[in-house]
Amino acid sequence: MRERRRRQVVVALVLVLGISKFCLGAAPPEKLRVAYTAFAGTFTVLWVGKEAGLYQKHGADLDLLYIGSSTKAVQALLGGDIDIMYSAAGAVVDANLAGADLAMIGCQYDQGQTSFFTSSSITSIAALKGKAVGVTRFGAFSDFVARHVLKKNRLQPVKDVALLQLGGTQEIMAAMQKNLVQGGSISLPLSLKAKELGFRELLTTETIALPFDYGCLIVKGSHLRTKREDLKKVLRGTISAYDLSIQEPAVAKRAIAKYTRTTDPEILDATYRENVKEYARRIPLVSMTGLASIVDFRAEMTAEVKKLTLEKMFDNSLLQEIQKESSQTK
Repeated sequence: MRERRRRQVVVALVLVLGISKFCLGAAPPEKLRVAYTAFAGTFTVLWVGKEAGLYQKHGADLDLLYIGSSTKAVQALLGGDIDIMYSAAGAVVDANLAGADLAMIGCQYDQGQTSFFTSSSITSIAALKGKAVGVTRFGAFSDFVARHVLKKNRLQPVKDVALLQLGGTQEIMAAMQKNLVQGGSISLPLSLKAKELGFRELLTTETIALPFDYGCLIVKGSHLRTKREDLKKVLRGTISAYDLSIQEPAVAKRAIAKYTRTTDPEILDATYRENVKEYARRIPLVSMTGLASIVDFRAEMTAEVKKLTLEKMFDNSLLQEIQKESSQTK
């Protein structure tokens, strides 16, 4: 009788443990709110990861939210309304200069993607001396590119070539048509239109060669400790999304089409080629060179930025741990 009861107790314990294990295994992935700041091709890998369920596969359920400016996204991150923002490294530099503690755990790109167009009559950067270049606004990416291009060609911004703040890329193109400015940075998809209008694509991403970290996953510094494993799941999902985007271009183009509401095959092909095939990186380690480039640019307007410690604005150790774990399982 006692033996029978003992067996019944053992069976009951096994059942309880089995049910508990099943329940734990069925626990839903961690919900993480991720903000992206534009409907641009630079977010392709993020979109593919979401659409293909790759983040969830790695244990992170991403809720993607559109917030139309990096400044507002930073405020949402600091206020706890989102867990991660996907934006350029400049957002971290500006926020930390104002006293925040943000850090990047990865950046999909380490080179600024754009073309520098000029009026058809301008055949060299040197020919811009005494003329004007349009930028969207001072401190923006287009301003960064213009100053970089001019200085690289031994021209002093403002002194040798005027910089006019015009508000947007379409406004730069309109000003070029009216000959109010003779050059400017124009990126996809508007670069296709610029070619149609007869502007000269004087420099491409390769020849501009601007170190620039963007497509960055940005978090609160405290989350590097409290949400470390969750953040690693997001990074694993991002790597898988990159792999799928490379292996299945049609999947990536469908994601681009959905989020940008673009159906033009030429735009989809060009966006995929530039934002995935040519410049996205499989292991998106933050580039110190790209970050330093942004800090130097900001320092031209705010010397205080030089007081920031570059190493405190990013943490590559999560990706390095993933690389190590991956090599051990091969």
